[in-house]
Amino acid sequence: MLVNRRTALKQVLVVSAGLALLPSCLRKPSPASISLKNIAVDAEGENMLAALADTLIPATTTPGAKDVKAHLFALTMVDDCMKKEDQQKFLSGMKAFSDLCQKKNGHSFEKSSPAEREALLKELEAADAGKDAAAAFYHTVKQLTIYGYTTSEYYLTKVQVYELVPGRFHGSVPVKPASKKTA
Repeated sequence: MLVNRRTALKQVLVVSAGLALLPSCLRKPSPASISLKNIAVDAEGENMLAALADTLIPATTTPGAKDVKAHLFALTMVDDCMKKEDQQKFLSGMKAFSDLCQKKNGHSFEKSSPAEREALLKELEAADAGKDAAAAFYHTVKQLTIYGYTTSEYYLTKVQVYELVPGRFHGSVPVKPASKKTA
């Protein structure tokens, strides 16, 4: 079989174009923006946590939980501080939460309207966390988000100004004498 130069160049170009497109066809889920050692959370799960944190503590005139990255704090706490079985419960609860949102709203939590998000969270607030994996996940994320927000640099420097112990010294404080009671 004889191949001329023009045919060989065409075949090389087609093969190289195919090789260039191959990585996009075998797309792996993008990892989370922080490195986690013990749990596997992709960017989609991180975005869902960010939307959940933003729903719990939304931005107003002050930054919200998403702005101070309380959702990343929650992921770090789950990754570093929970036992293996609790981490697995968290991940299965995350999947159950995502599935519940898909079932109730027809789309992901990030794409849900604020009213749909609030209705889902009210339902999970009333559910028994011991029996429902999605409710257990929600309560864990809620607790860690609030903790992460109230220990963030923004909160401790702008909202509730933190002072090291023992605090301020007030050396000259007027003392009022006790009033005399007459009987």
